[in-house]
Amino acid sequence: MITLNRSQLVGAEFIDEGTVRFHGVQTDHIYDMEIRMDVRIPDGEIVAIEGWMKRFTNPLCPKAIEVLQKAVGMSLREENWESRVMREVGRGGCQHFAEILIECGRCLDQARMSRDLFETIKTDPGTDEGQFIHQWLEQHPEAKGACFTR
Repeated sequence: MITLNRSQLVGAEFIDEGTVRFHGVQTDHIYDMEIRMDVRIPDGEIVAIEGWMKRFTNPLCPKAIEVLQKAVGMSLREENWESRVMREVGRGGCQHFAEILIECGRCLDQARMSRDLFETIKTDPGTDEGQFIHQWLEQHPEAKGACFTR
């Protein structure tokens, strides 16, 4: 029997008040790739991106690393940004890089909310997390449509 097990992992750190850095990894038994991407928080613009391929299928794959630079200047807030990433980064370079970039981008608002919740709990340990999330989403209309599960 042939099987596939693919893992994606996204981490986020706030490098300053206005910028979040994502580190995304996608790995399976054929591919192993990573990106690091800096995003300006207020407008969701990608300001820097780097990529690495540890495992790939053919010698042309590493040329897709250069294509990642097409993402610089894109906004994770623009309508249909995911389609644009797939078109410009995926088709023009590497679909796997595009998939990692999209997963990182989908985490923008979750990372912001997690940071704000952490800061709130530091000053008020009795904070009701459900209520906090509800209020946070009301105060951040730019996060509308993001996936928040509890």
